[in-house]
Amino acid sequence: MRHLQIIDQKVVDDLYAKDGLIYSKYGSYERKVHGCKVFKVPLNAEFTCPVWDGRLSNGGCTFCPALARQFTYDSFRQVIDKGFRAQIAHQIEHYKSMGAGEKALVYVAFGTNTYAPLPTLRKIFDDCVAHEDVIGFTVGTRPDCLPDEVFDLLEEYVQSGYDVWVEAGQQTVHYHTLEAINRCHGFAELIRVVDECHSRKIKALSFIILGLPGETPTEMMETARIISALGVDAIKLYPLIIMKDTRLAQQYMKGEYRPLGFMEYVNLVADFLEHLSPYVLIQRLSKDCGLETKLAPTWDTYRNIVTPRVERELKNRGSRQGSKYKITLDMDELVPLKQTDVSKTYARLKKQRKTSK
Repeated sequence: MRHLQIIDQKVVDDLYAKDGLIYSKYGSYERKVHGCKVFKVPLNAEFTCPVWDGRLSNGGCTFCPALARQFTYDSFRQVIDKGFRAQIAHQIEHYKSMGAGEKALVYVAFGTNTYAPLPTLRKIFDDCVAHEDVIGFTVGTRPDCLPDEVFDLLEEYVQSGYDVWVEAGQQTVHYHTLEAINRCHGFAELIRVVDECHSRKIKALSFIILGLPGETPTEMMETARIISALGVDAIKLYPLIIMKDTRLAQQYMKGEYRPLGFMEYVNLVADFLEHLSPYVLIQRLSKDCGLETKLAPTWDTYRNIVTPRVERELKNRGSRQGSKYKITLDMDELVPLKQTDVSKTYARLKKQRKTSK
């Protein structure tokens, strides 16, 4: 059974009509829903991944360095070895001192953050909501690491009044690409995740990467259409970044992969947004990445540089999110452009059959 998005589409309509947005910004949506600014604080729960530890594969995805533990922010690097509650308290104090907002959503990040026994997960999630400024949490994980029991656990927090998100690293809907980057799962897993999330009032987000090896712009736009039709609540959109000590880095050094250029990525993001449902919230349009661990692209992928350029591109086009999103013909289009006399055609075919006998 398919379930609808959890986000309030009327609020999104207001973002376009009253606030004049050209795409549905996650932060603006949260501020309208909660009546205040909401910021996310990362939590390092020290999870591994089944594509690293040998359960499904070894060595991770081709682009993934050391379990994705590339800690971008100095404020977070200072506390990654502390207990969960200490990490959260430190981060909340830091972000509030910078005026980031009044309420926090804890982001359990780095690794596959449901790849653990239920008692371990319960302890982590309990710590996530222990701080008085926390309104909920979001869990970054793989779409194939969410059995029913984990959904049952997450639903308990929803029933207690917390916002709960699942951030599933899908990257693309195309199996040939998933196989090439060693994801070790397909698209069916995400279909199940979104349906399970929505049936339990859990919000579903999908990570999507543009510029994956062998993937065409047409296929990237089809990813936008498919995840829209699936009903994901939000996305994070990233360029493929070549990190040191990865298999992708080896391919790059051999000349087997070419990263996207800056304007190439900007135009692809604008195209992607046009083909995406206007009701999918946009959390990010690029990836913050420390230069010390990045080989390519050589341009700065920092979101505060990329996002304004994407917005400018959409404005230059006179376009917005969803302007090209279309899944089916409208009723007024269900009229043949060329009228043919079907009865004469059938009569001719019958005559031909009789003649052939």
